[in-house]
Amino acid sequence: MELALNSALAGSSAAQRDLKLLDGKVIALELKELPLKLYFLPRDGKLRVHGEHRGKPDMSMRAPSFALLEAALKPGEAPPRGIELNGDAETAQVFSRLLKQADLDWEELLSHYLGDVAAHQIGQLARGFMRWGRDTAGRLAQDLVEYLVYESASLPPRHEVEGFLDDVDRLKSDVDRLATRLQRLGKKPKHS
Repeated sequence: MELALNSALAGSSAAQRDLKLLDGKVIALELKELPLKLYFLPRDGKLRVHGEHRGKPDMSMRAPSFALLEAALKPGEAPPRGIELNGDAETAQVFSRLLKQADLDWEELLSHYLGDVAAHQIGQLARGFMRWGRDTAGRLAQDLVEYLVYESASLPPRHEVEGFLDDVDRLKSDVDRLATRLQRLGKKPKHS
């Protein structure tokens, strides 16, 4: 990973500027489901990756592995949900920008170790798993809404809420008109 990152960052002057900004910082990355913690140590224009580090990191990131996989397969998009950041916000911002500049082709990287066919199959499997996760989450949310509205009657149906909000708007408008009318009546001169 270290070789691939440094190779990807070597040709970019913007990446080299960001590496200088991060020089001496420690960025920790922990996967929530796995006992894996990596430390990124930018030093002298290179990004070192270690499995251990003594001392407190300047910024730490805890993430579900699926979120990192999604970020790796879809560079340039908004960060996926489920990632927790702690520490220096500027360090996090610069490090995120640095990783986007690296724009690693994870399938290509894996192909050096596993072969082209296996790397492609892992990429396909990962993309399929992410699609399944999104579809399942969408269906679960829809089923939960239907249960809360129709089965348990804990929530009113959408059309009832919209009708209620329309009634509230109408009542507010009527009250405003009544207040204006009363104000005008209070200002009329009295005849003797």
